[in-house]
Amino acid sequence: MDKIELKNLLFLARLGANEKDYLELIKKLENTLQLIDQMNEVDLEKFEPLNNPLELSNVSRADKENDRNAKRDFLDNSPRSDEDYFIVPKIVE
Repeated sequence: MDKIELKNLLFLARLGANEKDYLELIKKLENTLQLIDQMNEVDLEKFEPLNNPLELSNVSRADKENDRNAKRDFLDNSPRSDEDYFIVPKIVE
């Protein structure tokens, strides 16, 4: 990679850099590309992909349909209620 390629890359990424930092940036990018090449050489055929690194299962209860209407319970637990509604203080005048 040379300075021209770096300038084009910085332009495409909408990034800015000082020209005095170009050599350091080129070295870092080349090291990153070498690391990516090394990672691509690793044989992963014997491994299955993971959805989650922890082998856990979700513990949850089964959904059961319920005919019980809890509206009366909720209204009874409120500080003030009407026959069918909660009574709250007026906040808008």
